[in-house]
Amino acid sequence: MVRPLVLADAPRVVRPAPAPRGRRWGLLLAAGWLAQAGLRAWLSRAQTVPLATPDESAYLIAARVLAGGVPANFSYSTLYPAGYPLLIAPVFWFTSNPVTAYHAVLLGINAPLSALVMPLGYVACRRLGLERPWAFGVAMVAALLPATLFYSQYAMTDAIYPVLVLAWLLATHSWLTARSVRGQYAAAVVSALLAGYSYAVHSRGAVMVAGSVLVGALVAWRRLVPRRSALAAAVALGLPLGAAHLLNRHLSSVMYPSGPRTLAGEALIRLRSVHGVVFVVEMATGQLWRFVLDGWGVSALGLAAAIVVIFRPSVRDEVRIMAALGAGVTLVTAAVSPAALPPTQPQAWASGRYLDGMVVAFFLVGAAVLLRSAPRRVVVYAACVVPPTLLAAIVVFAYAGASVPTSGFGAAFVFAEPAVLTRDWTTASVLLATLVALVLLGAAVGTVLAGSRWGSPWASRSRTVVLAGLGAVSLVASVQMTSHISQATTPGQERNITAVVTGTGLQPGQHLAIGTGLSWETWMPQAYEVWWTPLEFFDATLGQPPPADATVVEVAWPAGLPAAMSWPQGPGEGWRVVLKDWVDGWVAWRR
Repeated sequence: MVRPLVLADAPRVVRPAPAPRGRRWGLLLAAGWLAQAGLRAWLSRAQTVPLATPDESAYLIAARVLAGGVPANFSYSTLYPAGYPLLIAPVFWFTSNPVTAYHAVLLGINAPLSALVMPLGYVACRRLGLERPWAFGVAMVAALLPATLFYSQYAMTDAIYPVLVLAWLLATHSWLTARSVRGQYAAAVVSALLAGYSYAVHSRGAVMVAGSVLVGALVAWRRLVPRRSALAAAVALGLPLGAAHLLNRHLSSVMYPSGPRTLAGEALIRLRSVHGVVFVVEMATGQLWRFVLDGWGVSALGLAAAIVVIFRPSVRDEVRIMAALGAGVTLVTAAVSPAALPPTQPQAWASGRYLDGMVVAFFLVGAAVLLRSAPRRVVVYAACVVPPTLLAAIVVFAYAGASVPTSGFGAAFVFAEPAVLTRDWTTASVLLATLVALVLLGAAVGTVLAGSRWGSPWASRSRTVVLAGLGAVSLVASVQMTSHISQATTPGQERNITAVVTGTGLQPGQHLAIGTGLSWETWMPQAYEVWWTPLEFFDATLGQPPPADATVVEVAWPAGLPAAMSWPQGPGEGWRVVLKDWVDGWVAWRR
């Protein structure tokens, strides 16, 4: 029979297996990591240009700047932190070719780093008390979740963020449970460094920093760890935070000469009014709704178990602390991360990217609950998931509508999981997506309970069926998302980005000037494609002449006008149309 799971029952430290067996499992973990990295590389193979604008273009150009390359002017847009660009900057030491560099980022950096979710997930499952085979299976399935697999196909922070979150939680747990003082000091420093770097990667890392500070203060006050280890953690935390401040200031001066858009300022302004607070609550509800959907209900099961553990007095201190830390980071991130989103875009409030790391972490917990918990506990935790999820769906229904758009790159990228759950890549029903996610959770719970009731052999088989089913759902979802979003969009984006260089004959040493009015979705990726010089801007609608050194001029193409009339005040002598794109609405002129 399966031993009942209570999160507190997980042993402090798993006893090491004999050396030969440990080596075999080490080789198996390495093979699993390689398989996951290979799958990510295979799914990314068709992409040659940035697709998610402006995020990918901004990160890639920031990395190029940190490697000593030319910048672009992104003034008045969001400042993208330096943590991820710093990681991928070495690519630009070896190549200036934008396609080669982009491939190197996806295949050489994103794929192997994102695949680390698998071995880290195995370690987490062992600490949750799962036996080696089940820990390996759960980790492999967790690494297939779209929250970690799909986003590895983009030069964005989401490619590595689940790895950072999981590694930080494990390091923090090691700080509380390590047997030696030296181990506690090492874990404290690693935990702090990971929290600081997470903030350098994305602003939602500030929640992890706050969590680290609170945990450090609590365990030092209660003497659960050597107090000097908390001091070491504080010093270590300051290193990545200080480096991030300096690098962000450098990027701001180079890429945002007129200043960036301040997200924190907009969020604080919103929180000063009752109406704004209502907006934030609605946004948080949308985030938690996606938390349930994106983890197929299993992540929500893990979160429910963690919240119950927090209030159980019989649970060990370090287990309650970790449960509170995970739940707190999830809920606070859901509330504060989307707070600066525009009030005119309520459907974007139900996007799911901000909680991707916690979706993966709590999926591991939820799977451990399914595989080890007593039937009664599984039913209780699942029952705790259903009412809040339905309430969240009703709230999303009220402010975003009965359905969310899933057609086109932007809409599909934001609402990919609802599209998969409803099998609708035009408009996905909010309530149908919710019900399908709850049905998946119910099927997993029912299968495990049925197996437990029929005896030991059937219990093992039922757990295998559940893991295989969840893995299949995740893999199919990621493949569908790749074919409908990434690969379907690549040809059009290639035409929009690379054609301006190949189609106009633009070469290194020549300059591209952008006429005011051209969509930023067009010129921002082109600022990455033209790697040898910054883009120049002029106002063609007011008769302003292009820069004297401009070789190619790109202007907006108003619908219904011939290409020759796209330059309102006339191009002047010596200019001719060399390329036009009616789909994206621009015309290129060459001197």
